[in-house]
Parts: sequence; structure tokens; C-alpha cells
Amino acid sequence: MTGGPWRRCAVVLLACLVCWAVGWPAWAYAAGAPRADDCHTGQLAGAHTQVDLRLANHAHSVPEAKGLMTVQVPASWPYADDLLLSEDSAHYQRAMRCLLRDPQSMDRPEEWRPHSPQVKAGASRVEVRYETLFFFSHGGPPFHVGPWGVGVHSKEWDLDLVAPPALKGAHWDRVQIDPGGLGASKVAPMPSSESGGRMVWTGLGVTAGPRPMVSVRMVPPWQRGWAASDQAATLLVANAAGVTAWWLGTSVVIVLAALRARRQPAGPELTNLERNSGTALWQWGVLKAVLGVMVLLLYKTILAVLDIPADKRPNWIGDSVLIGLLAGWLFVVTARPRRSFLVASSAIASAAGLVAMAPSLFGLPAQLADVKGRTDSAGFAVLVALAAAVQWLWLAGFVLWGWTLAHKGGLLRPETVPWRLRRLGPALVAVVALFVMWAAWFDEHKWQRTTWLMDHGAGNYHSHHVTALVKDSVHYAAQVPLWYYTHVWVLGGLAIVALLRARDLAPAVPYASPGPLDRLLLAVFFAIVVVWRQGSYAGLQAFTPLWFVLGIAALYGLLAVGRRRSVLAQHFEGCGDGSPQLCETITEAERSHLIARARRFRELTVALRAGDQGGADAALRRHAIEKELSGLHRWRPDRDVGGGVARQLLPSHITVVDVALSWGPHAEWWDNARHAAVLAAAFGLPGSALLVWLFYGPEDQWMRWGMYFFGVPDVFWRFVYWEIVWAGAGLVLGALWRLLPGRRGPARALSLTLAYTLLVGLGVLGSLITDQDFGNVAVAVSLMLLVLTLTSLAMDADTFRSERRFWPNRMGLLLSIYQIRGFSAQVAYILMQVVAVLTILRFFAGGESAFK
Repeated sequence: MTGGPWRRCAVVLLACLVCWAVGWPAWAYAAGAPRADDCHTGQLAGAHTQVDLRLANHAHSVPEAKGLMTVQVPASWPYADDLLLSEDSAHYQRAMRCLLRDPQSMDRPEEWRPHSPQVKAGASRVEVRYETLFFFSHGGPPFHVGPWGVGVHSKEWDLDLVAPPALKGAHWDRVQIDPGGLGASKVAPMPSSESGGRMVWTGLGVTAGPRPMVSVRMVPPWQRGWAASDQAATLLVANAAGVTAWWLGTSVVIVLAALRARRQPAGPELTNLERNSGTALWQWGVLKAVLGVMVLLLYKTILAVLDIPADKRPNWIGDSVLIGLLAGWLFVVTARPRRSFLVASSAIASAAGLVAMAPSLFGLPAQLADVKGRTDSAGFAVLVALAAAVQWLWLAGFVLWGWTLAHKGGLLRPETVPWRLRRLGPALVAVVALFVMWAAWFDEHKWQRTTWLMDHGAGNYHSHHVTALVKDSVHYAAQVPLWYYTHVWVLGGLAIVALLRARDLAPAVPYASPGPLDRLLLAVFFAIVVVWRQGSYAGLQAFTPLWFVLGIAALYGLLAVGRRRSVLAQHFEGCGDGSPQLCETITEAERSHLIARARRFRELTVALRAGDQGGADAALRRHAIEKELSGLHRWRPDRDVGGGVARQLLPSHITVVDVALSWGPHAEWWDNARHAAVLAAAFGLPGSALLVWLFYGPEDQWMRWGMYFFGVPDVFWRFVYWEIVWAGAGLVLGALWRLLPGRRGPARALSLTLAYTLLVGLGVLGSLITDQDFGNVAVAVSLMLLVLTLTSLAMDADTFRSERRFWPNRMGLLLSIYQIRGFSAQVAYILMQVVAVLTILRFFAGGESAFK
């Protein structure tokens, strides 16, 4: 890579970013004098209003409420025609402000709108339908959504219907609240009717002053009250302890495995590749532990981001940015890049650290989190540069460590040299610019969403916008490390794969299956990469380390079953007590001989079936075929101590084809692992796209999960995540191919999927206890089984790839391998899985699903 295209792209993106950072606060506002906004309230006395609020609590991790406010205003109202104008029109916004807003609550970050208000004109009236959505996600000061004032606390949730000032004298025909199964401890006034928990008020009169028209106090269940507690510090301490324990626990296991790998090489002696890969894994484990300790400090950032009351909000977000800078710089330095790269990274970290420690030197408030301080365009550009610096350090560290681990483990060509600054630097700048530009777009979209009815000509509009930009820029810089923290596990999986590869490249490896240390590494890899980890229960992440332990235990439990049920773990017959296992006798050098015997066995089986329909000499031919089949059932003779010949017979329920299929398509287990990983990643492409669509595609999902600082990057990452999961599961399947129970590939795939499903089932059990949604676990489990089944079928077909040229396609080869009955069963098995996936997909896509 010459770096030319990357440099040009980086320059263009950087120029756009600089122009935006310097110019946005200057040209985004046109502050003017405040204008009087007379809503002609007297003419709205004939308006009719209906309000509907529906709460969703059951099977929701975060309870939500959907509101609908319908206002019918007389056509004689002076602003009625303005409601039909464009949404960007100042007259339209003035009319909507009158109907939907209290001047004291214009900024509404908690209010989400599925779409703009729907306006329909009639002969004598104009109807406005205003739909809103909000979440009971965390405690804090009361907020406003639509006509509702909401207060969220650990033991009670308050809902107050407060009419906009212009509609206080209107007719409030009907108000309905569906509590979604929640109980009410206080209701005022008493509802006109109640049915199925729904409370309805009709004919509400005119209210005087700020007193709410309807006031309801809900009692949340303990799960929801805990998650939405206004005492966030207690919950965050528990979460920090759980997450840090996961980081430290995985680090300890990784370090111990790396040290054990140095003491127990795969071959007779420790090779340089094993030493380098083990050292890299050990260093990564130590660095991971250090970063895990920093999680405790970075949790302060979350406290600052949460809407804790101002008198309780800590002023340490600047320190959190400093911690993120230090961790990012440490991330880069420990990867030991070239000197030019190290100098550039240190300069970036130093400059950004100076901004975080002494922001007043750059025209910023003395406290970085002080949103009340005045910030000009130059100061805002400094904050954007600060956020870009943090992003650059973490991205560079991530890339450099990935290269280091892969190179030292033999996953890259030996002649590959470390990336230079002139090559990697422009690419990183381009990616960082894309990250920051998305964050900028989101920030502006968030501002427009929360203040869409604020008067742009008001004198305080400019100051409010600058304050929001400054606050979000600082919070973005603080959240960048947290985002990378959630993805660092990928490097741990890469380090384990690199060490396994290095051990495979050792000369004269004395075993044909993964040894004890290799099995430990695979179990850790399975727990880190493949296992479905439930994020939290009722907002609590203290159980995070449990998934790591359960993942390792699940794989070892599967291997314990394989020691009794796998084909190669069976003992020869006819050797008396202490007969050896098949895996102890068959070696990698005999694979070609084994494949030839298996092919001959299949040919004789077909001939035997055809001979059943022969003539008079069919019995003689059958006898000859059976004799040859018996010879194939007898393994090579072995001289015993007394000089006699010990007859080693395969177990009666196992054929030589079963042995060949259990050996896999390659002579070495690592090649089986690599082959299965590639196949699983390819077969999983549609599944990855499907799961991404299920997460973001349905109504409101993008609004819930995509509209934040890392929304678009998360879309791409989620697709990559599932590809890594499929490839990781395929690698474990291929590596343990000879140790898993089952005679055919689909049986091995099923056993590994059962281990995966067991942990998913435990997660679902916790979700049932806490009454939260399951996510897309049913689809994920079905796709895991389908992907691994297709991978196993391809592995079985590739086992006899020497015959591929004799068949028109792989389907015909599989037909020959499994025979007609076995192949028909496998086809039916796959079709059943496809039908299951489609059925589950239809269930989740429909409106009847309670698991969403």
C-alpha cells in the first residue's frame, strides 16, 4: 500500500472536519431579538383534545411509554392554516408551539417522535395527531414528554398531565392511561371508568395554574425500580465491580495459559514462534488487566453522562478524558510501533492531555465539564480536536495490537514489516474523521429533535445551542474509550488463535488432536468469542464474570461427553483388556490410506446392495464382498510383546467411513479448524445480515439503538461481530472435530450448538426472572445450528475431496458418502432448520412477539 489514496482521502476529510468545527457555531445561528408569540388562546376554547398513553413493562429491559395527543382546532383560529405548511416554516413551528409546548419546557431530550405530527384539514377543523415515545431508563429530575410531566424514582413513577397554556381552556374529551400491568398507588382525580387496568377520564374541566389535570403515581416492580433508580452511584459501583472482575479474570487465565505454553511446547522444543506468540499473549493479558483496572476510573464518566441532578453531579469528566487519553497512549506504546509512529502518538496524547488538564489555556472554561462557561468557535474546534485525538489513539492501539498478535503468531507472512506512520497514519486519520463526522451529524440531529419547536429567533437560542455542542463534545471524548472497551475482546480471541497457530507450526507435533493446553486455549476462546453474554439483568452487570466461567465449563463438559462418545475415542475390539483407542493408533501419516479404505468400503456397500437383486451367483458375490468388508473392518496388525499378531478390529458399530469422517478433511487438526472457520464465516453471511436487520430494521429500533454517538459504526460492527462469532464457532468445531461426539458432521455440529444453547438458556432464565426481553436469541441459536450444520456437511464432503472430480457437484458426493437413506435424513434435517428459522423470524417480525 503506497498510502497515496489514503493520504488524499484523509486530507479531504480532515479539511471538511476543520471547516465544520470552526464554522459551525458561527453560521448555525442567526440570533435575533425575541418575538412576541401570541397564540390567540381565546379562540382555542373551542378546540377538542384527546390523550392516550400506553405503558409497556412486561418483557422489556427498559419500560417504555407511547403517547398520542390528538388536537382538533377550529378552522377560524388564525394559525390553523399555518399547520399545513412545511415543517421548516417558522409559521408552522409557531402554530405547533402553541398547541404542543409549554414555554418553560422547550428542550426535551427524553422525548422521541416516530414521525412528525400528522395534520389533516377538515371543513371546520384542523386535526393534529402528535405521537411520542419515552423510556423509564434512569432516575433524575422530572422531564416533559408531550403533555406529560414524568418523574422516575426507584419506588414510584409519577405521570402528570399538564395542558399547554394555550389549551388550558380547551375541551379535554378523553384521557386514557394503560399502565401495562403496573399498579397505581395514587390517582387524582378518580377516573370516569376503568376496564382491564385501563383508566379513562372524560369531560375534564378547565384547570387553573400549574396544577396537573390528571396525576397518576405508578409502582414499578423491583426489577424496573432497580434499573431506573435515581441512586445511580450504588448500581454503577456494582456494575464496575462486575465488569472489572471479568477483565481481570480473563486476563489471569490468559497470562497463566501463556506461561504454561512456554513451559509445555507443542513439540520437543520451544520454537521461536511459540516463544514470541506466548510472550505477546502474556503481554496482552497484563495490558488487559491494567485496562480493566482503568474501567473503575472510567465509570466516573458514566456518572457524569447520566442526568444526575446538578447539585449531585461530579465535576470529574475532565479527569475521565485524561484517563482515556492515558489508556489510549498506553495501548499504542505497548504495541511497540516504529519510532515515528510512537513520536506522533506521544505528541497527540500530550497535546490532548494539556487540553484536558488546562482547558482555560485554549479559551475553554476552567472546568472541562462546565457547560455554563462561554466557548467561542476556536474553543469548540479545540474540543473537536480533543475528541479526534482520543479516537485516533484508541484506533491506532487497536490496529497495532492486532497486527502484533497476528504477526508473532504466524498468522501473517514472515516478511511482513510493521506499518509505518506514512502508511497507517493517513488511513487512521480518514477513519477517525468518519467517526467524528457521524458524531457531529448525530449531535446536530439530536439538537434538532430536542428543540425542534424552540424559537430560532429567540435571544437565548444561540447560547443554548453552543452549550449543548460543548457538553456533547466533551462527553463524546469521554465515551470513546468506553466504546473501544466493549470491543477489546476481539484482540484476546486473536491472541489465542495466534498462539494455537504457532503451536501447530512446531515441528514433530506428537499428537493428532488438540492437547490439554490447546483444549484450554480453545475453551477460553469459546468463552470470550463465541458465548452469548447477557449484558445485564435489571441494569446490573455484576454477573458478567459468570459467563466466562460457564463458557469454559460448557466446552469442557462437551469434551467429557466426547471422551466417551466420539468415534476416535472408541477402543479396538479383539485385543483383550486395555485395548487402545482409535486415536492412539491412527496417525496423520496414515490419512491417505484411511481415505482409500473408506472409499473402498463405500464401493463395496453399494455393490452389496446391488447384489441383493442379482441372479443365482449373487450369494457367491455377496460372500466375497462381505469377506472384503470384514478385512476393511480389521485395522493394520500390530506385533505384540510375545511376537504374535494382535488382531485389531474396529468396534462393531463403527465403520471405516465413520473413522475417515471423524478424522476430517485435513491431516492436522489446525487445518481442520482453519477450514471450518472459513466455511462458517461464509455460510454465516446471510445470518449476519439478518440479525443486523432484526436489531435495527423494525419500527423504532433504529431510533432506540442507532441514534447515539456510535450508531452507524455499531451497525457495521454488529455485522462484523456475528461474522466473528460464526468463524469462531467454526474454528472450535474444526479444532475439536476428532473429539466431539457423533459419527457424522451434523451430529458434531449439534453437540457444539447444544453447548452454546445451554448458556443461552441460562441467560434466558435470568431474563425470565427479571422479566426483560430475550433479544433475538431464538434466531441466533437457530442460525448457529444451521451455520454449523452446513459447515459440517462441507467438512464431510471435503474429507473425500479427492473424489470431487468424479461428481458433478458436492451434493452428489455427499449422496455417495451418506448413502441414500442417510443423505435424505440430512436434507430433511437442514430443511427442518430452515423452516424453524423462518418460523421464528415470522414470529419476531410480527406484532404478537412478547420477546422483543
